[in-house]
Amino acid sequence: MAGIGFELKKILNRQTFLGDLTAYLYAAMVSSGPWLMSIVCLAVLGVYQGAGLTRIEHALFRSTVVYSYAFSLILVGIVQMIATRYMADRLYEKKIDVILPTLYTLTLLVLFAGSVFAAGSYLFFKVSLLHKVLGVMLFLVVSLIWLCMIFLSAIKDYNGIVNAFALGAGISIAGAIYLGRPLGTEGYIAGYLLGQTVTLFWIMAKIMVEFPPTIFWNADFLGYFIRYWDLVGIGFLFNLGIWADKFVFWLAPDARVIVPWFTTHDVYEGPVFFAYLTIVPAMAIFLLKIETVFYQHYRQYYAKVVGKRSLADILAEKTAMVDALKGSMRDVFVIQGTVSVFCLIFAPRLVAWARLSTLQVPLFRIVLIGSFLQILLCINVIILFYFDLRRSVLLVSVVFVVANAGLSALSIVLGMSFYGYGYTYACLIALMVAFHQLHVNVRDLEYITFAQQPVAS
Repeated sequence: MAGIGFELKKILNRQTFLGDLTAYLYAAMVSSGPWLMSIVCLAVLGVYQGAGLTRIEHALFRSTVVYSYAFSLILVGIVQMIATRYMADRLYEKKIDVILPTLYTLTLLVLFAGSVFAAGSYLFFKVSLLHKVLGVMLFLVVSLIWLCMIFLSAIKDYNGIVNAFALGAGISIAGAIYLGRPLGTEGYIAGYLLGQTVTLFWIMAKIMVEFPPTIFWNADFLGYFIRYWDLVGIGFLFNLGIWADKFVFWLAPDARVIVPWFTTHDVYEGPVFFAYLTIVPAMAIFLLKIETVFYQHYRQYYAKVVGKRSLADILAEKTAMVDALKGSMRDVFVIQGTVSVFCLIFAPRLVAWARLSTLQVPLFRIVLIGSFLQILLCINVIILFYFDLRRSVLLVSVVFVVANAGLSALSIVLGMSFYGYGYTYACLIALMVAFHQLHVNVRDLEYITFAQQPVAS
């Protein structure tokens, strides 16, 4: 997303309050579009009761959407990192003619794998045939939106991206309410699907206009699955780690079975998803500060290495790069920390505003801390990727998924007062591992950089 970050940086450089606010709002939407809009849509539709759905019908709709986002993110995660690496390599070589064929190839792969997985899974769900068909379609559309997010940094059209998500969210809400009246749960799903489809087509149209049409199938991309097998594991495991605690709670003894195979946890889910909204400022800061200021020094550092500059110049640029990273992280701590503390103080009012139970206030507070730690973890992981430390990220991903699943299961055994602690401590443990890997590798960066250079024959 560094490309879009530099475009938004131009707005920030106007040094006006309106310019700053506009840049951060755009950055928040661009960096967090799919899941941010999904949570907003579910929140609005949850508050609105005009469609006449029963509690069971609305829970079934909400679970259909949540399941679609959860499993689509994990599925697309298998190709997400591979595609990102391939895109970065081709853009570096200025071979933009392969971008669109890569999107076509990935689209076919995701549609095939997603159709098999979703259709096979819905065979076990005790819902109507129409619900199953709409559920499979929603799963595929959301999967392709996740996929298209990989290509958005190349087009740098932040206005188009924001408009796509905003319009899609509006149509999803209006469509769900309108179709929900005569069709019930299936109408809600159909209306929501309509809005997400508009978002998908808008984004894909932007990508197709940006890049010249060439071949349809890109077989060269498939070789990256063997060459960068660790990226496949990272994409799958890290996204699985994000959802591991939810999966564990869906299997908990006090979980509620809406219909067979559609399970929800009324106590746990609401506060967790609501807490996720509080980390949007950190995502915006990351896009505007870390992926621009840090990225400039990062490029200059490696340009001096490739240009065979003196060791003193290289070390001076390394110091500037580390200082830029520290400054950006300080901004994240200050701004996101302020938001999180504010939410901790006013947690009872926020919980009441979200129509949650007062019994969920302690849970909301602990997952607020967990969400803050998770965004710090994500930032550390992305910085590790900048230095191509794939094995370090793979280690962090394994720790994250094991800790989140294991500690969440332990919290269920210990009782409701411990709910959320498993997720929060898992984020803390994974963050400590990630920070240690980053610290050690950045400390020895010049050695690692030169040691990895090919030896002349």
